[in-house]
Amino acid sequence: MTAGIYTYVATAIGAGLLAAAGTWQVQDWRWTANTQAADLERQSAQRQADEARASDARQQRRFNDTAAGRHAATVAGITTQLLKANDHIATLSGDRQCLGGSTVRVLNTIGTPARGVGLRIPAGQSPGAASAAAGSTADDAGAFASERDTAAWIATCRARYGQVSDQLNEILDIEDRRGGVHTSAQSPSEK
Repeated sequence: MTAGIYTYVATAIGAGLLAAAGTWQVQDWRWTANTQAADLERQSAQRQADEARASDARQQRRFNDTAAGRHAATVAGITTQLLKANDHIATLSGDRQCLGGSTVRVLNTIGTPARGVGLRIPAGQSPGAASAAAGSTADDAGAFASERDTAAWIATCRARYGQVSDQLNEILDIEDRRGGVHTSAQSPSEK
């Protein structure tokens, strides 16, 4: 009878080993499935985040392109206004002396750094145009700026101010769109 018991014990041990192996395999399958599901979920979330960033970048580029186009149109309009104003100034103003040569020389030195390089000359304007009206020496009594010269430079300054102001506003709009923080560029009187 003892020999029969060993058969049952051996069968029970074999069945336990098979059950343990089966349990181990099922747990492995569950762990693999859970890990794969978590990896897929993580990859899906990463893909959605990447797509959202790419979409935001495309929208920002589109907005920037639109802002650049608006600014270019504004600059073109201001340039057209300046050309018309200079033509009109030529018919309204004379060559009567408005500013003496010494005054013109002082005005021409504004914006010139100590290293001697002056302000950037706008395209189409010769480098000596501003200083030509002032003459070459302080003793030159015949050098002056006419009413026409003065009016043309005032018109140019206002046009450049309009261009820079528009460019600054476009930059601030872009920064606002990106969520940046800025301080207002308006003067206290414009608020």
